[in-house]
Amino acid sequence: MVTVETLQTEVRDLKRRLELTETRVTQMEGRFEFVSGQLRDIQLYMHAKFGDMEGRLGVIENSISELKVAQARTDSKVDALSAKVDALPRVLAEMLAKR
Repeated sequence: MVTVETLQTEVRDLKRRLELTETRVTQMEGRFEFVSGQLRDIQLYMHAKFGDMEGRLGVIENSISELKVAQARTDSKVDALSAKVDALPRVLAEMLAKR
């Protein structure tokens, strides 16, 4: 037979264990909130850094495109100059022949 004292002792023990469990849960929640806050900060930092890197890469890509255009212009000028230099001996020979 279960006595009133035994029931009261069990209730007190259960209350104490419940309080300990609630304390542990609260501590765990605090740790979880701390870690989730850290992860949120890392995520925001990473998004900002990737945005910055995308901006820098865009500038670099624009510079490369401009360099390609300038190189194409230089190549066409060099080709034109090369054609003139190749024609120079014939022009000189014609001038000398006229004299």
